[in-house]
Amino acid sequence: MTVAEDNQVAGTDSTGLLLRCVTRLFAELQQRNFACCDVQSATQCVILTTLQREGDVTLTHLTRTLNLDKAWLSRSTDDLVEQGLLIKAPHPSDRRALLLHLTDAGHQAARDLDTQLNRQSARVLARLPVEDRAQALRILEGLTQALQAELNGDDACTPRST
Repeated sequence: MTVAEDNQVAGTDSTGLLLRCVTRLFAELQQRNFACCDVQSATQCVILTTLQREGDVTLTHLTRTLNLDKAWLSRSTDDLVEQGLLIKAPHPSDRRALLLHLTDAGHQAARDLDTQLNRQSARVLARLPVEDRAQALRILEGLTQALQAELNGDDACTPRST
C-alpha cells in the first residue's frame, strides 16, 4: 500500500504509523550519536544543542522546552557545570531564576555535536535517489511547519485526569 493513492492521503492509521516509525528511527540514530558525545548523557547533549540554538535561557524555560522533570534537568545541568561546559548564574532581573549560559567549551561541544548530527542527516538523505532529495527536503520543511502548528493549536490532546 502506498501513502497516497490518487492524490488522496491514505488512512490516518498508516499515516500515523509512518510518522511514528520515522520518529522512532530518527530518535534511535540520534541516540547513537549522543553516545559518541563527549558528555555523560543524551540529556546533556540535548541541553547543549538547545542552548546553542536558543541562547541563554532560564532553568524553568529549559524544563518546559525539553519537557523534562526539573530535578532531573537540574542534576544534568549541574554535571555540565562540573564539566566546564555550562554556567548557572542568577538571572539579572529575576533573582528567583537561574540563567543558563554555555561556556566557550560548551559552545564548542554543541557545535561538534551539531556537525556530527548534520553529517548523519546528510548520509540519510544521500540514501534517497538523487531526484527525490529536493522534494524530501521540501516535504520535511512542510512537515516541520505542520507539526509546529499542531503543537501551537488548540486541537492538541490534553492529558486525561485519572
